[in-house]
Amino acid sequence: MLKRGLASAPEGRGVLRLAAASWWLVAFAGQLVFGAYILATYGSATLHDAAAAWNRVWPTGYLPGQPRGNAIVMVHVLLASLVAILGSLQMIPLLRRRAPWFHRWNGRIYISVAIVVGVAGLAMLATGRAFVGSSQNTGVAINGVLLLICAVLAWRRARQRDFTAHRRWALRMFVLAAGVWLFRIGLAAWIAVNGGIAGFDPMTMRGPALFTLAMGEWALPLLVVEAYLRVERAAAAAGRYAVAALLMALTAATAFGAYRATLGMWWPAM
Repeated sequence: MLKRGLASAPEGRGVLRLAAASWWLVAFAGQLVFGAYILATYGSATLHDAAAAWNRVWPTGYLPGQPRGNAIVMVHVLLASLVAILGSLQMIPLLRRRAPWFHRWNGRIYISVAIVVGVAGLAMLATGRAFVGSSQNTGVAINGVLLLICAVLAWRRARQRDFTAHRRWALRMFVLAAGVWLFRIGLAAWIAVNGGIAGFDPMTMRGPALFTLAMGEWALPLLVVEAYLRVERAAAAAGRYAVAALLMALTAATAFGAYRATLGMWWPAM
């Protein structure tokens, strides 16, 4: 039976899955560090009733006399750490097979929290409370809208028991939910490669480099996911090997960016 199953599997499927798992592992580790940074800085400041400490790295993180806006910012930021962890757990095939009840409930919580985070993020952009500069606003807003669409469709397809379509929308949602993290590791990698600030003004947070990174935080991941889904069951194996090679290159780039962001932004603040 095992030999027959291996023989019937499309050529290159194992290589493709290994490459995807490698990227997921790096992303999971990187997002755990990012989540720990959020909790250690913003979470700790909130618990100790020192919300004004948010302004050390985020000038508009806390504004006196704006309780509603401050609450929206806190909800968005603090729940973002939960989204990173829950989303990564949804991607583990072993959990889906051995503990389907966990996958279902974790998925419900994950989608619900992601929707809240997305709506709060869009509200922050609309009221001028976003962390990003104007160069990133368009890209971040598109990311947020697409995240909400994918979250709703992933939920609907699961309820309709169309699990093939559910998986596709869930994968898209996963990479979109990681957009904020991807932007930051992309920025850290960009600065490291250029040996310093390049292509943007750090005082105003405006410039072509930031615009490109903000657009790329959703466009590139979605293109890669679509390529993965298309070659996964394609007749020719060449596409699977090509996408596997791309994923391995992206794994190395993601690891480099996460490493630079950890050293330069997150670890010193914890």
